[in-house]
Amino acid sequence: MTKGKTILLMIIGLAGISWGVYECNYYVSYRNDLSQRPWAYSEDKKADLLVGTWQGNFLDPDGVRKTIRLEILVPMTEDERAKKASHRTRHRKGLGSRSDKKRFDGFATVTSQRGIEEYEFYGAVSDKTGSRLNTIHFRALDEKQQLRKNFNVLSAVDGGQWQGDQLILTLAFTYNTATGSGYSSSADPRFDKKVTVHFSRVQS
Repeated sequence: MTKGKTILLMIIGLAGISWGVYECNYYVSYRNDLSQRPWAYSEDKKADLLVGTWQGNFLDPDGVRKTIRLEILVPMTEDERAKKASHRTRHRKGLGSRSDKKRFDGFATVTSQRGIEEYEFYGAVSDKTGSRLNTIHFRALDEKQQLRKNFNVLSAVDGGQWQGDQLILTLAFTYNTATGSGYSSSADPRFDKKVTVHFSRVQS
């Protein structure tokens, strides 16, 4: 066998090994998520998962009717898993840790006669079933664009519930004055008011 053929066979062999390692890493990562994050992954394409788009309506502490839409992101997309398996750096932005099997993040939009509120959020399920949620923290995507003289969403308190196509969260709020600063008054019950929202899944 010539030297050239030997080198070619070595290159082919190394490529095969590299591909095998990639496939193994991808498979192990996916199987682990199926086991540890059943609220986010399923081999059944029609399975009801916590991740996805949800919508609900509520009256804020001022009595303003609002619609809230949540997009709970899958913890790791297929592209990100492929990059991780091949040891390439991932650049996805987000608030949740990719290594914490209970954490999730996403985006929220609240619409009303007062305008549009855009948020990003992060939270965690209390166990791997995902049926109960811990506190979800919201923050404005752009504080400069945050609505003034308005009760903005601060959090969904501990104890949220998810089952199938139903999601129930209790929202807490923070009030922004005309100057953009926060304000609260213990003498005014509006500032301590929490609102329970029943969400329905938005079918894609």
